[in-house]
Amino acid sequence: MPFNPFYTGAATATVLLILILLIFYRIQHLVRTGKELSYLIGQDQFEYTLIDVGSPEDFARGHIPSARNVPYQECTGFLPTENMFEKIYVYGRNRRKARIVAKMLDTTGYFSVTLYGTFRSWRGPVEKNGTEKEIS
Repeated sequence: MPFNPFYTGAATATVLLILILLIFYRIQHLVRTGKELSYLIGQDQFEYTLIDVGSPEDFARGHIPSARNVPYQECTGFLPTENMFEKIYVYGRNRRKARIVAKMLDTTGYFSVTLYGTFRSWRGPVEKNGTEKEIS
């Protein structure tokens, strides 16, 4: 088969386009999820569960308001709520651990599990030692 530089360039361009679209989708998803989470935290009428899979020490240093600390090591067999349709958001200092816990909850049967990502990506208020501080 003869070498066709146009075909190789088209394939490379297609792969690059797909990668750019995936990165854009991930950024858009984080922005959308962050806005949704900020809105839910400010409301009392919606039921949701926010899980921080970091260590108790990390949780004490700062966490998203209304988050519940369930360290990664204790997540095996953990059921955050009896309502299988309640929105569940999972985040932590380590994205890989948060992803594993989100996947575990999803395979357990919860219908609305969202991986928020890392605590560093949160741009809203932070609770620290029982007091809330605004992040700019």
